[in-house]
Amino acid sequence: MNKVKAYLIDLGHKILNVGIVSTDEGVRRRHRFTNMVLIVTAFNAFHHLIINGLHDFWALLPVNFYNFGMIICALSLVFMHRYGEFLAAVLLACFIFFGNSFVVMAFGLNSDLQIYFTLAGAFIFMVGVQNTHVYLPLLGAGLMALIGVYYFASDEGFLMVGDQAFRRELALQAYVNAILINCLLIFYALSSLYKAEQALALEYQRSEKLLTTILPVPIAERLKAAPKERIADRVEDATILFADLVGFTRASHNVPPEDVVAYLDDLFTTFDGLCENYSVDKIKTIGDGYLAVGGLHDAGGARAIGFLALDMIEQMNNRSFLGLDTLSLRIGIHRGPVTAGIIGDQRMTYDVWGSSVNCAARLEAQSLPSRIHCSEAFVAAVQDTFQFTNLDVTELAYI
Repeated sequence: MNKVKAYLIDLGHKILNVGIVSTDEGVRRRHRFTNMVLIVTAFNAFHHLIINGLHDFWALLPVNFYNFGMIICALSLVFMHRYGEFLAAVLLACFIFFGNSFVVMAFGLNSDLQIYFTLAGAFIFMVGVQNTHVYLPLLGAGLMALIGVYYFASDEGFLMVGDQAFRRELALQAYVNAILINCLLIFYALSSLYKAEQALALEYQRSEKLLTTILPVPIAERLKAAPKERIADRVEDATILFADLVGFTRASHNVPPEDVVAYLDDLFTTFDGLCENYSVDKIKTIGDGYLAVGGLHDAGGARAIGFLALDMIEQMNNRSFLGLDTLSLRIGIHRGPVTAGIIGDQRMTYDVWGSSVNCAARLEAQSLPSRIHCSEAFVAAVQDTFQFTNLDVTELAYI
């Protein structure tokens, strides 16, 4: 059953997309709606052709010719999209207005076939609300056709005059068909709107996720709340961590590029997860270097950076090989004031600056492999949490 349903849905999509060549999704959506109206118009004409033929084919021959011609025209107009964005919709409107005027003149106002003119409002879905310069003339033409038949058509028309039962039957068909067509058009329009809203919501979620990926969540929230306001903060008590892979440059020359990228992606993704666990802001990667800062948005950043550094060393020890070379991680940590903010427009970045950042970078450069080199300012803040061997090149450990 699911396969049959999937097949029918796929078939329906293919039918609605016949003749559509535009790559603009907005235009394609309007053309799909136009195709659906063309199909409904052809089906409605076919329905009347059958009913009229069964009632009295030869007496109703002029109208039968009209219905047959409408079927051919409606099905042919799907191939007009390539020649103009609104061509199929405009030609369909002309066929319907002139054709239905002829039918009303033939059967008279008592047939109530003029109700089909009320479907002129649906042309807004075929041309789009942004194209009122196309829609208003079509709507005006429909109103003029309706007014015209009321002024010039007789009550009985000129075909099968006196057959009131047949006219009541035509009126019933017209009302039922008009209701069903309106329901179908509204359903399809609302379904298209719902799908568009779902796609928009999905894109919004993706953009939100992307924004919080490249920026810390508090900064992303500030940016959304005031997109034109410059974000620049002075943080007096931040803790800066610099980490660098020892031996990476030499090792990267001996392995394929995809292996190098895969190694860094796996390692830095793990570091990103650790930063999230400890509520530390990962600022950026610089080649094989990694910069993270704690305490930018709340207190307790120094201890979080200490635990982060220990876990980074442990993670590095579990994946030390790149090809045949052994890599290690060295880390520098300093605590002090920094300036933080967003720079750039097209490719914005959240970064930190100041002498404290430079100090952490120098500590990392002077560190030893698999060790964490810490400044006195950092040690003073966390000495009740971690054990230090000395104040030069040290290893952190839990108390």
